[in-house]
Amino acid sequence: MKLRKFLYLYLALWLAFPCIVIIIWMMDYNLLIGTTGTAFRIQGILNCIAAVCGITLAFLHYRETKKAPKNKIILAVIAAGTAFLLLCGNFLCIFFDGFEEYHSFTSPDGIHTVVIMEKVSLISGQVTLYERVNPFLIDLDPKGRIITDDGYRPVCAGKYSLVWQGDTVTLSVANGAGGNETISVTLDEHR
Repeated sequence: MKLRKFLYLYLALWLAFPCIVIIIWMMDYNLLIGTTGTAFRIQGILNCIAAVCGITLAFLHYRETKKAPKNKIILAVIAAGTAFLLLCGNFLCIFFDGFEEYHSFTSPDGIHTVVIMEKVSLISGQVTLYERVNPFLIDLDPKGRIITDDGYRPVCAGKYSLVWQGDTVTLSVANGAGGNETISVTLDEHR
């Protein structure tokens, strides 16, 4: 019985996570834990665990019923349906997460942290600068944006320069077409 309660508790938390993320978005922030913990990536991991919990609950229920062939078929359908929903849910999480790469940089005085997101597509790339609010959140609105050529990722390639001057950060990146693009942003003093 304790296992069953734990599984139901986890499933309740799993269902609550998207609501928490929506509340965070409504507050004009985005969830980013470290440089890899995006909301969609975390949801994908939670989906896998939820599928295991759902299948475990189905097996626990099966153990308490008659071992009739009808019940075996029902158990197989539940397990297959849960696995299918897991695959669909994780496909959506991967689709919405995109192929983004995050990099975090802290100012020399330790007051500010910026996060650079590199996003690529077949025809272009994008470098976006965000300010980190705390270890879990970044501003939803970008501080600056640079378009690169043919899905080029200059920060991953090491073709960038980041210069701090007080509360101002200047980012210069290679644009993939032989030139450089620069943005300069003054960050909020209170953070």
